[in-house]
Amino acid sequence: MNLKLNVWGGSVEPIIQRRISDVSFVIDKNLNVLSAKRSFLRLFNITDSQIQLSSCMDENDAANFKYFLANFSEKSETPYFVVTLLPVRSRIRCLFYVEKQDECFHVDVKELNYSRELLENTLIESREYIALLKNFDVYYFLFDGTKFSIKNTKDFNTVFECAAENTGEFAEFVKSTFKIDFLNGDTKAQFDSLLVDIKNFDDGKNYLFLQTDKKLLSVHTTKSCTRNQKVIVGNISYGIDSVPSENSYNEKIDFLTGLYNKKAITDLAHKKINEEKYPCTMIVMDVDKFKECNDTCGHAFGDKVLSAVSTCVKDAISGIGFAGRIGGDEFLIILDKTKEDDVRNVLRNIRVGIQWSITPASPDCVVTCSMGVARFPMNAANYDELFSFADKSLYLAKNKGRNCYIIYKPELHDSVMAQDEKNALKISSGEFYASSSEKELEITERLIKNTVSPAELKSVLDLLVDYLSVHTINVYDRDLKLVFQAGKEMLDIRNDYFDSKYFAFFNDYGFCHLDNTNVLNSLDKRKFEMFLSVNISTTLEVICNDENGARRAFVCFDIYKPARTFSKEKLIFALLAAKLIAKHL
Repeated sequence: MNLKLNVWGGSVEPIIQRRISDVSFVIDKNLNVLSAKRSFLRLFNITDSQIQLSSCMDENDAANFKYFLANFSEKSETPYFVVTLLPVRSRIRCLFYVEKQDECFHVDVKELNYSRELLENTLIESREYIALLKNFDVYYFLFDGTKFSIKNTKDFNTVFECAAENTGEFAEFVKSTFKIDFLNGDTKAQFDSLLVDIKNFDDGKNYLFLQTDKKLLSVHTTKSCTRNQKVIVGNISYGIDSVPSENSYNEKIDFLTGLYNKKAITDLAHKKINEEKYPCTMIVMDVDKFKECNDTCGHAFGDKVLSAVSTCVKDAISGIGFAGRIGGDEFLIILDKTKEDDVRNVLRNIRVGIQWSITPASPDCVVTCSMGVARFPMNAANYDELFSFADKSLYLAKNKGRNCYIIYKPELHDSVMAQDEKNALKISSGEFYASSSEKELEITERLIKNTVSPAELKSVLDLLVDYLSVHTINVYDRDLKLVFQAGKEMLDIRNDYFDSKYFAFFNDYGFCHLDNTNVLNSLDKRKFEMFLSVNISTTLEVICNDENGARRAFVCFDIYKPARTFSKEKLIFALLAAKLIAKHL
């Protein structure tokens, strides 16, 4: 434990510069500690946990923490509280993660300096909040728990502001400014619901209000935050036709999938985003390795795949969006949802639905999908920008290994996209090929030596883990005894499963490559459960024989979930490397 000196109120006190680990306790709303782990006792150098926590806290923090617990909600998305602890004349700035248990509260303690993930998430949300405001069309309102504000997007000037309790004043301003027909019962009920929802910070909802000119005004709410507080943002879009535009496209259906065709889905998306300014989420999706699926199983089977994919999409977005086919195996989906949790649920349902509805019926052809996602107006101001970000996110998902989705966030992905553009230039110039071949050459040269020590072989395996982007490499000898392991450490799961049936699905060249181990659920339940027990999703297993055809080694390259695949070039190199590794056993 390192100590530094600091001046607190004129006196010199040490500040603990160490990482707190596994400190937790249970308290009531009056800060009486009911039970605690031994690490809590050691932290405060006490023998009895039955103490008043306020005696170990800054006085202001203690008062604020009592208020925090008195108003704690189990639905709170920010169940943490920043506090200064005072153990033995030292000060530690901490985060209390709080979980309510009946009438008590369970608290996990984390040192603030090591809570970077929380702070980074807050920063990301703050930037999203700024982008969100910039992309609104004309007006938006804010509610931060203390006041209502209505601003315009041209210069961000506040055109109206009132205290949170003055809901009548807020309603009257909205009614007169946006010509809302409060005599309409549905509109009045919708507005009352809006007020209740935003005061509960319940977001991700759409409200439609009838205007006096018989058009519709739309409000969509989104929860975001500044650096120090959460807010509800309401996007106000007015002048929407009262008749849904989708009705005019009912005849413009893609005959194979039953979804909208390219023109219909594109026109609908343009109208929703560019004209109505309706907050939504765009998903660009395609089927992984669809060409190989067509080449292997035939075009008739490929048509069945596209039909099954469209059924999964329809089921996942029923009532909350619409979808169309914009290319051979490429789809465009527009969701009325923008809340990240809601969007992720839809994405998971699509991904898992496609994987499980097709693969078990045709285990020779593993079918998965990749998706790129962008949200309006959080990420872009119009259709073209939104499609560009979603399409680039799809590209990132493909590079990540397929069978996954990427939700575009500029703070996380802009630098990756910029690097991809640089890599594209490297590929076209040959620089990328040169650097990749250098890695392969280094690995190969070290493996073709006549003798390689165990330490040298382990070093080469570590290089292979990095180059192939796998999680583990396991090397077994001729008796199937594990002799080397590189990458993420794990138990030897295969040892208990080796039997005469283990190699049943290996090809004539002595290897088994599974892009997605879920395929084994319908072929080999026992082996499927083996991979499932440690979340191995992709594997390449190679039997390496000697010159007499006897097994010399067994080499396994494993990737954990989500399922990914090897590029053809790296698959071939992995097979070559496995044979070279076997020569040194």
